[in-house]
Amino acid sequence: MLTTNWQADVVICEIFIFMPIYTVVLSAIWFMRPRKASFRTHYYTLVLSQGAADFLTVTIFITQMLPRYFQIGNSLIWWLDTYSASNFYVNSGPQMFILRSIGLFLITMQRYATICRPHGRLSHILSVTPSYTLILCHWLISLLINMPAVLVCHAHFENPVSFFVITSEEHKRTSAAIVICTFVFCGLSTICMYSGIIRILCSSRRTSVMSTSSWQTRQNTYQEARLCIHVFFLCLMSAATFSYYVFQALYSNELGVGDQENLRSLRLWYPLVSGNMSFINPLMLLLLNRDIQKCFVNFCKRKKMNNTSSILAMNRTL
Repeated sequence: MLTTNWQADVVICEIFIFMPIYTVVLSAIWFMRPRKASFRTHYYTLVLSQGAADFLTVTIFITQMLPRYFQIGNSLIWWLDTYSASNFYVNSGPQMFILRSIGLFLITMQRYATICRPHGRLSHILSVTPSYTLILCHWLISLLINMPAVLVCHAHFENPVSFFVITSEEHKRTSAAIVICTFVFCGLSTICMYSGIIRILCSSRRTSVMSTSSWQTRQNTYQEARLCIHVFFLCLMSAATFSYYVFQALYSNELGVGDQENLRSLRLWYPLVSGNMSFINPLMLLLLNRDIQKCFVNFCKRKKMNNTSSILAMNRTL
């Protein structure tokens, strides 16, 4: 075992397996945006923004694991508690969940507008919104939603070895209420929008006789709907993470303030449950998105060709 608990071992292995793949996928999307119009759509803009949120989540995990399990940077993290490092870590979990939930909501909303309301007001608003504005809204709205919990937070580290964060009951209740309200809103909205998408697909499938233009429209609708599949699996992982938060909140109330050992054991599951919400994203993109599959292969081939060209140029120089 790499650490003292198997949950952290699994998270470390997943980081080494999935994050390099995720890096290549996002890099491929980024470099293909100037070359291919489909990658300049708001769908891929939000995929990049969601990817940044996933990388930030994993980075926070790493900065927690290094001092806790490998005794790296203990003095620095303990010193940073003077500047509210413990407040940052205790709020990072709910904040990252809210950020990724809002990202899923925005991606689903973009899919709904494209498939169900291609000429509606929502589709028009999205079409005239710059990419940087959409990304800013994604991050700023998430930060504002969690701001009440940040304002009432007064946490501290237990000691410079375990870095177990102890916070107030008021903060726990406020944070739990914000997470629950955010998930309920995003979850119900996502269900309604997916219902509309499924209804459009079913009505399109029932049409047997159609002109050439209608047939092309149906094929385009199917192609746009295919991009919804990976979002559906992310929503399932979001529901699993939300279930963990609810269970932790209820179980914490049952344990009480004095029983820190059982509460610590419960929190060991957080990086595994929340991390899987990030680790599943590159896997689903590669398995279910044909455009990204082609882009991923072309990107890897281009890297290989560039390396080969560099080697040949060095040999000619020698």
